[in-house]
Amino acid sequence: MSSTAAFHLRFARAFLIVFILLLGTFALALTPIVLDISGDEVFYAREFIDLSASFTEMEEGQVERIDDAAHMDVAIGKFYPRLRLIGVRLPREGVPFIPYLERATTLMRNALLDSDVFLSFDALRYDSDSNYLCYLWFPYEHEGTEVLISANLLLVMNGLCDYVPETNVKGKLYEYMEEAKHYAKSNQTGIWSEDENPETSLEASVISNEKKTSNRTLSITVTGDFDTAYNGYVEIERSYPNTKIRQEIRGVVPHVHVIELDETWDKTCFNLTVRISTKSKGKNMTVTARINNKLLASSSTGPYSPDRVLLFLLSAQYSLD
Repeated sequence: MSSTAAFHLRFARAFLIVFILLLGTFALALTPIVLDISGDEVFYAREFIDLSASFTEMEEGQVERIDDAAHMDVAIGKFYPRLRLIGVRLPREGVPFIPYLERATTLMRNALLDSDVFLSFDALRYDSDSNYLCYLWFPYEHEGTEVLISANLLLVMNGLCDYVPETNVKGKLYEYMEEAKHYAKSNQTGIWSEDENPETSLEASVISNEKKTSNRTLSITVTGDFDTAYNGYVEIERSYPNTKIRQEIRGVVPHVHVIELDETWDKTCFNLTVRISTKSKGKNMTVTARINNKLLASSSTGPYSPDRVLLFLLSAQYSLD
C-alpha cells in the first residue's frame, strides 16, 4: 500500500471516530422548550415529554401540602403519604441560595398544590424516614396536547436544585436527570450561576435490606385536624425469634409512617404499640395501623386522653395467605 493510500485510510478512520463521538454528543443534547407555570417561564426539554410512558404503573393523587420544593404531602384515596422527590437535593439555606429555594418552592406550589398528579417509582418506594420516594408528574398543555411534566426534571434543569442519585443502582431516569443537571451547569442556571459551591441538604438513605421484603409493610396513618404537629413511637415485638423494632416518629397531619417487614414475620404472634401525642391542645387525631392495607387497629383522641393516642395489640398475627 502506498504512503498516500495509507494516509487516506488513517484519515478516514480518524474522521469516522470523530463523527461517531459527535453523533453520540448530538444524541444526548437537549432541545430546550419554555413552559409557562402561572407566569413563571421555565425551561424543560423536548426529549423529556414522553418519559412518563416508560412507567407502566403510576399512582394518581392530589397534592395537599408543600413543605418545600422536594417534600410534600399527597392524598392517594385514603392514603396520605409524605413524599420526597427522587434525586432532588435542595441547596443549603443561606446566602446566596435563598432566592433559588424560594423560587423552587413557589414553582412547585403553582404547579402542584391542590392539583391532580401522578407518582412513579424506581426499585424502592420508601426512604429510611418513611417518605414516599417518587418521580412526580403533573399535566401541562403543550402545543395543543396534554402531556405529563416531571417535577424532578423541571427543578434540576432550571438549576433550582442539585441531582444526587439515591443509590449506586442507576434508576430509570438516571441519564435524563444527569443531562438536566449538565444543561443547568453548562448554562450557569440558578444555583450554578453562583461562585459558591451549592452544598445540598442531607437526605434519608433509601431503605435497603439484604432479606427479601416482598410487600410486607406495617403502616401507621395519622389523620385528623390538618397541619397538627405530633410525635411518638411505633414498636413491634415478638418472642420467637426474639425481635423488637422500635421507630421514633414525628410529623404533621396527615402523614403515613412505614416499617418494612421480612418474611420471618409471617404467621408469628407479635405485640404492637403505637403512642402518639399532639403538640397542641384540643386537636383531633386518629391513628390507624395496617399491614399491606389490611386493618389491624385504629384509635382516636377522646375525652380521657384529648391530646394523645395509645394503640396496643397483644399477640396479633398476620399472614399473607
